[in-house]
Amino acid sequence: MQTFLTYSHAAAGGIVLLLGLFNFINRTGNKNHILTGRIYVGAMWWICLSAFIIIAFYRFSFFLMVIGVLTFYSSFVGVRVLRRRKSNREKWYDWLVSFLTSAFGLGLIGYAIYIFIQVGSFHWLAALSVLFGYFTMSSGIKDIRFYLSNRKKEDLWWLSQHINAIGGSYVAAITAFAVQNSRFFMPEDYNWLAWVVPPALLTPLISGIAKRYKQKRARLAGS
Repeated sequence: MQTFLTYSHAAAGGIVLLLGLFNFINRTGNKNHILTGRIYVGAMWWICLSAFIIIAFYRFSFFLMVIGVLTFYSSFVGVRVLRRRKSNREKWYDWLVSFLTSAFGLGLIGYAIYIFIQVGSFHWLAALSVLFGYFTMSSGIKDIRFYLSNRKKEDLWWLSQHINAIGGSYVAAITAFAVQNSRFFMPEDYNWLAWVVPPALLTPLISGIAKRYKQKRARLAGS
């Protein structure tokens, strides 16, 4: 079972890396984009599920569990925002998943504090736990605040959220690939950079793409 989970996890990761790049190039919302997007999300959810099983039964790591939660949440929001734009309302499970994601992020920050206390000095895992814990917690809180706001009345509010959320899950996939292969391109003492560099470089890029694409769609709609 562990072998099956490991190899299928890796295979799904390859599918995600290829289809994610294809869909960012082909951001038209046509049938090909929708089909490949569904395959992408299915593969991403299997990545998360297989990771949760491996972590729970074979190699437990609370840090990696929260990374899995954040990755799943990004892809979940990316899908749900397309459904929510039609009804213009959230379901109970939108609220639940956002609250749980925030709680996991807060828990990871608490885990970082525990590591700092136990070690008594700087530790890279604790530092990464603070960084990703904050990002996970703030992602859930940001969406909860959006649910409570009136911003859904804005035109194309869903578009930038969809691109940012799916893009966030793609950044997670690239980061996971970089971490797993960091030994090939950086010294062991610096492999923590593989956790930091991809999100630091790609997150602003995706946010810029989402902003420009929303502006482009808005101009086309107004012309």
